Amino acid sequence: MSNSTEDISKHFKEIPPFLKVFGLSSAYPSDNETFTCEFNPSEELTHSNGMVVQGGFVTGMLDCCMAQFLIYKAEGKQIPLTLDIDVKFYKPCAPGPVKVISKIVKEGRSICFTEAFLYQNDVLIAGSTATNKIVDSPF
Repeated sequence: MSNSTEDISKHFKEIPPFLKVFGLSSAYPSDNETFTCEFNPSEELTHSNGMVVQGGFVTGMLDCCMAQFLIYKAEGKQIPLTLDIDVKFYKPCAPGPVKVISKIVKEGRSICFTEAFLYQNDVLIAGSTATNKIVDSPF
């Protein structure tokens, strides 16, 4: 889970199996303000004759990118617990490559507000906001 400019694997002890199910292909800080996760959801995550990725999986990808950014910022020493998440679906997500870009909107001592947007072929598919409680990592 790194890009060519920075190795961030030291912040992540393992890639959880659910990220493999989502088809995670990379995760990296885009700049100081945003974090990007790239996924390739398969037809196994779809309904409607394999045409549409189920909304819960889209939500999971959005949530994952926001959480990975918080873990990255905490250098793996803390993890977020999602207290709530609000998702808006604008277009159907098809199987295939997607990019999720997350941002930390407001950061407190133990509560953070985040947002993320999922794009496919440069088209906005879904967006979300979340409230996260930050706790010490048990790992």
